Amino acid sequence: MKKHLIRLLTPHIPEDVGDVHVSWEFPEYVQMPRTRLWYIIVSIVLALLVLYAVLTANFLFAIILLLGAFILIFQYFQQARTIPVVIAEDGVIVDSQFFPYRILTSFSIIYEPPEIKMLYLDFRSDMRQSLPIPLEDINPLKVRDALLNYLDENVEREEEELGETFERVFRLR
Repeated sequence: MKKHLIRLLTPHIPEDVGDVHVSWEFPEYVQMPRTRLWYIIVSIVLALLVLYAVLTANFLFAIILLLGAFILIFQYFQQARTIPVVIAEDGVIVDSQFFPYRILTSFSIIYEPPEIKMLYLDFRSDMRQSLPIPLEDINPLKVRDALLNYLDENVEREEEELGETFERVFRLR
């Protein structure tokens, strides 16, 4: 990806991020194919949980459940945005956010195709969780080679994070 194209896609990053080593795009979320049975089961579970919340006078829980259902329905009818990722000389750009290498400590790649192809960026701040980035069809060795010039690789991480496993298994993404 050329520097002027990066500038157009991400206008509030630094003017010059140095040489671009690797770039790719991924969808904001994956439209999981869901059967009619999935919707029936989720609707029954949702109805039972809302009924339980109302019977126990836990109205905040009922509202949260209904908001979650609304978000799932809204997401079903909305097209996913394409998010650009750029690994450059001065940092990593994900969508419209620039992460300079000085705020990152390490990275790890979990690559078990076809289901799991993820890059994780770990931050120096304990307040931030690691940032998962789907690798899609990009060669993970190119990404690894580019990042090894600036960050250490966390070889201890061998599995995707629990929340992402949950999303993938229950088709919530």
